[in-house]
Amino acid sequence: MTCNSQVFATRRSQRGSALAIALIFLLLMTLLGVSAMQGSNMQERMAGNLRDRNMAFQSAEAALRAGETWLLTLGNQVIADGNTLLPDPLAWDGTVATGGLPTGTVAGLDGQLASEPEFYVGPPSLRRVGIQLPPDFRRIYPVTARGAGGSDGAIVVLQSTFEPPQ
Repeated sequence: MTCNSQVFATRRSQRGSALAIALIFLLLMTLLGVSAMQGSNMQERMAGNLRDRNMAFQSAEAALRAGETWLLTLGNQVIADGNTLLPDPLAWDGTVATGGLPTGTVAGLDGQLASEPEFYVGPPSLRRVGIQLPPDFRRIYPVTARGAGGSDGAIVVLQSTFEPPQ
């Protein structure tokens, strides 16, 4: 009977401390895993937003170059007529390109953009060049472009000033 009483005595002295410590470690590991998953999801969303914004910038840049190319090819006809077919830049809401002008497409991003890139060529401003007489004026055109990325949330608007060669 002494052997049996010793077994009961050792079982009474063990109070389950190993089990409690193991459960605490399991809880800590679970919290670490959940935290790592949340950080991973956040980084993936940030990378997606950066790609979306980069696509919007590229499409706006392509539309800007298309507007400058339009000035090089068709702009002289508008200047020669003495009137502009271009609406007021303050009234442009970004949904329609300039009066009947082509909007063009962005190479490599076709079908991935939320909307086609657009450009607007504003009326020229006259800038004086030099101080000689008679004064020499040049026409400087503002070109505004709007590009959207893969979603409607990423929109980039760029503007440049362009002087067509005379």
